[in-house]
Amino acid sequence: MNTISRLNSSFYLFFAALLLALCLLLAFPTTGEAHAILLRSNPPKDAILNAAPDQVQMWFSEDLNPTFSTAVVVNASNQRVDAGDAHVAAGDTKEMDLHLRPNLPPAVYIVIWRTQSADDGHVLRGSFIFSTDGTAPKLSGALPGQDALGGGGTSAGSSSGQLDGPTLFTLIMTTLVDLGVVFWVGAQLWSTFVLQLMETNDSEQYELYQRVEQRFERLFSLPTLLLILLANVGVLLGQGLSITGNRFDQLFNPTLLVGLATNGRFGTYWLMREIVVLLAILLSAYMLYARRRERHTSLIDMLFPWVNLILGLALLIAVTLSGHAAAVSANILVYAVLSDWLHLLAASLWIGGMFYVALIYLPILKQRSALEQTRSLLDVLPRYSPLAIVGVVIMAITGPFNATVHMYSWQQLLTTAYGRTLDIKVLLIGALLITSAIHVGLLRPRLAKAYARYRTESVVEATKTTAQSASSTGITSPAETKLLEGRILHQTKRLSTILRWEPVLGVAVLLCTGLLTVFAGTLQPTALQQPQQAQQVTTATKPFTTTVKTQDGKFTVTLNVNPNHLGSNVFTATVRDSKGAIDTNVGVSLYTTMLDMDMGTDSINLQPDGKGHFSASGDLSMSGDWQIRIEIRTPDNTLHEVNVRFFTPF
Repeated sequence: MNTISRLNSSFYLFFAALLLALCLLLAFPTTGEAHAILLRSNPPKDAILNAAPDQVQMWFSEDLNPTFSTAVVVNASNQRVDAGDAHVAAGDTKEMDLHLRPNLPPAVYIVIWRTQSADDGHVLRGSFIFSTDGTAPKLSGALPGQDALGGGGTSAGSSSGQLDGPTLFTLIMTTLVDLGVVFWVGAQLWSTFVLQLMETNDSEQYELYQRVEQRFERLFSLPTLLLILLANVGVLLGQGLSITGNRFDQLFNPTLLVGLATNGRFGTYWLMREIVVLLAILLSAYMLYARRRERHTSLIDMLFPWVNLILGLALLIAVTLSGHAAAVSANILVYAVLSDWLHLLAASLWIGGMFYVALIYLPILKQRSALEQTRSLLDVLPRYSPLAIVGVVIMAITGPFNATVHMYSWQQLLTTAYGRTLDIKVLLIGALLITSAIHVGLLRPRLAKAYARYRTESVVEATKTTAQSASSTGITSPAETKLLEGRILHQTKRLSTILRWEPVLGVAVLLCTGLLTVFAGTLQPTALQQPQQAQQVTTATKPFTTTVKTQDGKFTVTLNVNPNHLGSNVFTATVRDSKGAIDTNVGVSLYTTMLDMDMGTDSINLQPDGKGHFSASGDLSMSGDWQIRIEIRTPDNTLHEVNVRFFTPF
């Protein structure tokens, strides 16, 4: 079979495998929202009440895993005041409720919650306060109740940007999974689209490629799959550490681990990861046994790479569906998951291919003579370059899309651990592109030119042509031929050195990918995460003021938002009737909605200040575009409304 036919046949099979993978991808639909963060609550954060409510209700941005999502309420003395019945609402898997004890005295109360996303398995913690004594809730010092949800500590690294124990452990396990998956899938792509398509007329080259494949199968395939299997268990243990509050004595509780592996969509796709890896381990072990016993056939040899490739694509699907991309809003879910899967595929094509070159191909090649190394590099690398270029293009397309899916503000690139990690990842990919461009566009063409010239001279010398024929090559003596040979060897060594060290940048890129996973929680609004600190923001901002008429034209409202920044603000409204006179015989409520992100709607009931105005404190939980619906209620219970849009800086 000629090269073109083999190439066409392989690509047809590849696209068939790709189509199968996409069908598998769409066969497992999921639903989700942005991140598992608190969107709103009843009573609201920082609410001022005249009496204690019967219960606390909270609404989150993702479906909650009821097994590991819970909450408590404590007073300023760190004494629990809830009934111990925190639960996910039966009719809404994004809602968590708990009842309070009856006859609570006027005081400041703290709600501490912990959630596990049913979509991506992320564990987050948070808290908010409210008062029942009619005054603004205030607490000095550390917030009570931080150890109320499990063990002797908390795991807040994923939402605070700090690498605490559980977060560091999860980072290591996640990075090992990514490294193993990218390397193993990249090896299948290399075997299928590079080694399988090489010309077999040259027995020496064919024997070299056979040894390359055997090196991977004997020394790397099974260990890599076992690493993925164990690191995947480590990911589950990392979530257990977060849930138990870093309590190692509770970590290996069978009920905890089984619950993590079987509850929610994350558990489903975590199991799918393990099943795919186990199938690949069994297949790899069988092929090793069959080849040692010489019980394999040519049909098995032909099918083995393609079965492995399909398993690799399915593994990428399982990793994607149990990761961050599966926890976005439902209207872009399919695009986000597909984009993340393609991003992983691109990493396997490009970075996984680099790993294969450095760890598998070059050590075998080093056993050959210098000129044989040059010949093989110039034959193999041009066949790998199209895969790498496809990977670069896919990564360039999917990377920005993934960023826009998970981020809602340019400022998050500098103000969150997730954003800063993404900045570093972009820089590393840029460095990787530069090094790749150097050896593809500069070193390799020079080496190819020098080697072609050397081969021409060798033919001339072998056939003992005339001195005129020799001079036509530009080389007039054996000494210059020797000099050219030395130059070729030097260029080959330099190219091989770059190929060996280039994957180090790839490891750094995948480490950043792991950091993006564990720091996903830092994308939640700072005001929701630390209300006390959010009120201390001193960024210079200007109050927002506007005057609008209600939709029926019966009232004119002047609204002032001061200081109009992320965090706590004072909302003041002045209402005038159709004759321009201030009207205090009405009720005024505001309903705030974040337009850049689905965070629900919060209500603020304005109170008369005795000076003809209505005012109250409320939160703008992130910078960006906001809409406020102003609702005026007259004594006859008639509503008069108007919408106002404005921008809140950070």
